[in-house]
Amino acid sequence: MAETWRVSKLEVSLRYEDNIPVIEARGECDLITSRRLKETADDLIRTGRNKIVFDLRDTSYIDSSGFRALLEARNKVVQKGGNIALVSLTAPVERVFNLLRLEQLIIRTDTIEEAVVKLKSAEPTQC
Repeated sequence: MAETWRVSKLEVSLRYEDNIPVIEARGECDLITSRRLKETADDLIRTGRNKIVFDLRDTSYIDSSGFRALLEARNKVVQKGGNIALVSLTAPVERVFNLLRLEQLIIRTDTIEEAVVKLKSAEPTQC
């Protein structure tokens, strides 16, 4: 009997809302695919961006490596006086978010517009 391996897929795209980058992630974010999320965030941070929105409305799954990529991005932007916001968490993603107790570290909103307002009005955060 042959084994069947299923490979996860994550599509990452970038757009801007009121001059704040919005990283849209669609699919499953795991050990292999989280690299795309990390690279996109790192590229933005290298260009001086310190406020980033992650739109996760179409992210069906995220594991600890995906949240590690988000936390690394958060820590890097916090050092530059910014923060990140997560938007529209699906039920499976919200479950992991809550299990990891990240609500004290990461802004979470239901809309991109709300995330932009919160990031623009937020005081610089501490590590």
